[in-house]
Amino acid sequence: MRRIRPLALAAGWLIAAVLFSLGAAGIVTGIGGYPGTTARPELTGVGDEAIEPALVAALDDLETLTAAVDDLGTQARLALAALVAADVERLSGAIDTGTAQLADVSDQAAALRAHLLVLPGIAPDPVDPLPPSAELQLGRDMRDRFTVIYRALDATAELPSAWARFTSASLAAQALTEVLLDHDASTGDAAKLGGSGKYPEALKQLDTSDALIGTARSARDKLANTVDVATLTEWIERNATYDAALRDLYDSLRRSKGKVDDEVRAAFEAEQAARERLPADTRGLVVILAETARGGMNQAAIAIEDARIQLEDAVAAAEALAASPSPSPTTQP
Repeated sequence: MRRIRPLALAAGWLIAAVLFSLGAAGIVTGIGGYPGTTARPELTGVGDEAIEPALVAALDDLETLTAAVDDLGTQARLALAALVAADVERLSGAIDTGTAQLADVSDQAAALRAHLLVLPGIAPDPVDPLPPSAELQLGRDMRDRFTVIYRALDATAELPSAWARFTSASLAAQALTEVLLDHDASTGDAAKLGGSGKYPEALKQLDTSDALIGTARSARDKLANTVDVATLTEWIERNATYDAALRDLYDSLRRSKGKVDDEVRAAFEAEQAARERLPADTRGLVVILAETARGGMNQAAIAIEDARIQLEDAVAAAEALAASPSPSPTTQP
């Protein structure tokens, strides 16, 4: 009996040790989270449940913001089309609508950023809203979803400056269009006056044409820093040459009191030669406007499109994360 008692005690201690080891292993497994992951749902479950509805709403807001940026891009494309068509009224309308749309985009982005910075477990720091301590309050899935949505807002940061370049280039093109069209109208009026024998009045009207040529040259000089102005320069100089030839003709007729003498004949031949070098239609003007647009409008439109693509990618990434969340404590086996 005395030998049986120690053996029984030893066996009992062995069984107790095995049972304790198995229990301790279960405890460690529970504390360590799910095998192969760093998830700690038993610690972050409360925070995850608190922030989940807000992240769903934030994703909806991000989709709305993406649509607003897309609308801004639509206005940019409409403005470019109006510019190429030399449709000043349509161009102004697209610019005005786009400017209002940009304000809406900026307001939406600011509101969404502010909303995200006050969510449970998030630090109110625009630069670092997810400090290391956030790992104790939010699971990896929630932190990743937050980061995707929050960082997507950076895509809108450059839109105000891009649109400013866009409007600046469009205004320059619009002003140049008006000057060139006004010049053509002014020289046409001078030709009508001269054709009616009103030579002094025709010469005075050509003064207006000369002033408009000067304005066009000043605009050309400013644009020369950013775009190719070769076509524009050719357009201006051919029209200036014709204006000078028409002035010589009417001045000769004024001095001869309408009689055709050798001076008038020479002036008439010079006017005919200059007329033949004028553009036959406004197709050259379309080329000029397209070149002017490349000074800033195309680049700005591309920047807007890039922002839209970044936002769409963020929406897709956030949706994918929401569709495959990390296991919650209630689903733990």
